[in-house]
Amino acid sequence: MVLESIFPAKKIENKPVDMILLSTIVSFVSVFAASWIYPSGAGIISPMLVTIAMTPVVYRILMHEEEIEAAEAEKKIDMNFWQRHGEVVWLFALFFIGNFISIFFISLVFPQQFVEQAFAQQLADIAAVSAISGAAITGTSLLKPIIENNLRVMLFAFALSFLFATGALFILSWNASILALFLAGFLRQGLYSEFATTTAGIMPHVPIEMLAYFLAGIAGGMLSAGVIREKFMSPEFNLVLRDSLLLLGLGLLSIFIGGIVEVYL
Repeated sequence: MVLESIFPAKKIENKPVDMILLSTIVSFVSVFAASWIYPSGAGIISPMLVTIAMTPVVYRILMHEEEIEAAEAEKKIDMNFWQRHGEVVWLFALFFIGNFISIFFISLVFPQQFVEQAFAQQLADIAAVSAISGAAITGTSLLKPIIENNLRVMLFAFALSFLFATGALFILSWNASILALFLAGFLRQGLYSEFATTTAGIMPHVPIEMLAYFLAGIAGGMLSAGVIREKFMSPEFNLVLRDSLLLLGLGLLSIFIGGIVEVYL
């Protein structure tokens, strides 16, 4: 792939900010490619194309992550948990931001008809969530469905990543498009104060919930690489398994904290 030669995994690891540029370009191209291939289903096809295009780079990053785990297990290096995984969490966050920038720009600049057709599935999801939020539900009665939904997404991200190594990219791309369309909708209607209020309102909990998806995706992808590369129950495999479970546990904690912040703050 041309972009892979321009933005190789090692370059992105050395200069993580390039992940924003790469994911922005890939997301932008994927939207128009999906709209041309299958207009009525472009909202689903475009995150799939993003996942396919980004897989070579992200897979190599996850493989390098697993190599670090193996080296740590063999005592060739001495790194703590966050030194081993903090950089990959940051790269996933930058991937999310790049997708958000692309969809936000498209939502603001391109005709309403194109936006509605290209993102029909996302807009339907936004309408469904808005209907629930607008209902007379407060407190613990709202907390439960929020946590259940976010937990379902997190576990799905983990399962996809375990089965396909980079499967969580689809979940992250999808959620980035949902958030971008939701916020851009206020600006398209000239609701600038509502945009500012809503953005300020979601800022406390959205990063926490997105962190859960990042952690689950890394945990699944790293475990997938460990299963392929390491001997079952070897010291290397055991360290990969332990860190994967820790990442998943931290993701679970993030889901609960994010839900509480969303409902009560």
